Amino acid sequence: MAKVGSLLGSGKLKELEADNYTLQGEVTTRDESIELLRQQMQRQQDEHSHQLMELQAKHRREMADKETDPQREVSFLKSIIQKAKKWFPLFQKLVYMEKFCFKVGFNERQTATLISGKPLFYEGELYSEEHRRKFTTERAGFQVVKAPADKSKLALAINEQLISEWFKEQFDKLFSSIRRTITPHRKGKGLGL
Repeated sequence: MAKVGSLLGSGKLKELEADNYTLQGEVTTRDESIELLRQQMQRQQDEHSHQLMELQAKHRREMADKETDPQREVSFLKSIIQKAKKWFPLFQKLVYMEKFCFKVGFNERQTATLISGKPLFYEGELYSEEHRRKFTTERAGFQVVKAPADKSKLALAINEQLISEWFKEQFDKLFSSIRRTITPHRKGKGLGL
């Protein structure tokens, strides 16, 4: 019986050894799988870091381009304006005349007509910055012309008269009509103390 027990024990031992060997194989396989997964995760992290660095570099380049593109465009436009002023001496004067036409009271379409050198017939109010008031005109002809005193300058004419002179006439008319209404009605009357 002792032999049978030892055989059974040795059979169990062999069985346990076989199970142990199987378990060691499974642990080794599991460890290899874990190592493969760890290596795969490391590759993915490295790839992710590389892609992130590329995106950051691309973003920095795009931001730098956004900053320099408007500067380049502004420089380009400035050079065009300088050339236009050189090639067309009246160019800058036309820009000033456009601003003046807007201040006087012409709209964009009317100003474009005047700047192009075409006559414009207008009825309405015009503002004089010098006199700080509006004056009314009835169906008058307007045109941008070369200034009589200096042909290198431009002037706005109303019925072939410089608008500055026209404004002065209108102001003088207004002033004399106000003066007539203010003249004293009672001369020599008052309280003689």
